[in-house]
Amino acid sequence: MRGIYKVLLASAAVAMSVGVAHAETTYSVASGIDFSSGDYGGATDTEVVSLPLVVRVTNGKWAFRASTSYLQIDGPADVADVDAGAGDGTGGAGGSSGTPIRSGTERGIGDTNLSVSRTFRRVGGTDAYFETTARVRLPTGDEDAGLGVGATDYQLAGEVGVNKRGGGGSIELARRFLGDRAGVQREDGWQLSANTWMRTGEHTQLGAFGSWREAAIVGRDDPAQVGVFVTQQLTSNVRVSVNASGGLSDGSPDYATGIRFTWRPSND
Repeated sequence: MRGIYKVLLASAAVAMSVGVAHAETTYSVASGIDFSSGDYGGATDTEVVSLPLVVRVTNGKWAFRASTSYLQIDGPADVADVDAGAGDGTGGAGGSSGTPIRSGTERGIGDTNLSVSRTFRRVGGTDAYFETTARVRLPTGDEDAGLGVGATDYQLAGEVGVNKRGGGGSIELARRFLGDRAGVQREDGWQLSANTWMRTGEHTQLGAFGSWREAAIVGRDDPAQVGVFVTQQLTSNVRVSVNASGGLSDGSPDYATGIRFTWRPSND
């Protein structure tokens, strides 16, 4: 079954290479720092500091995104599968056995996420859009150090939304197909996320978001969170976004916050 999704990912990449031949290519680079903390149902908190690096290349209706993070994880919880595998990610904690083994702090590169998207704009002649995305999470993080899951995961997603000058919003539904992880019973599942935003100034946006997904490990609580963010355009090339969120279950960190700087070159 997973072979089918590998073919779909490869087909999307080929289609992108063909479709971008006559379109203008733009790109952006983003980085910052994220922090999360939670006890995940235990007696001691596990804290994760993440320094993400995200590169996005857009050409016409196609977009390619690659991301990874440098992680510092301190605490006993096994949170390797807390990351939804859809974006920047926080990697994980705990060993390949799936049991809490950390007694100190682990640092290193986490897993890598790649995605390719195709956007259909002005659906039905309206301001609505539909975007389909294929994602893969590669096990570049050290599983024994708890920095990655030690497996390759796939995801197919569909997003519908509205993006207008004064504001907008979107809803994404995704299906995750998880690789095997030694000593851990993982299961495929659904994931749902939504966000809304409004322009509060010429260069400022304020928004809110929420997400839920079925737990990746059998017997765990389903991760769920809600949060808010504010984005400010600092210059014509640089914007900054600050976010804060709270967990709604033991499958999520109790709270998380982060700041992200995005640089986009001028289109001269």
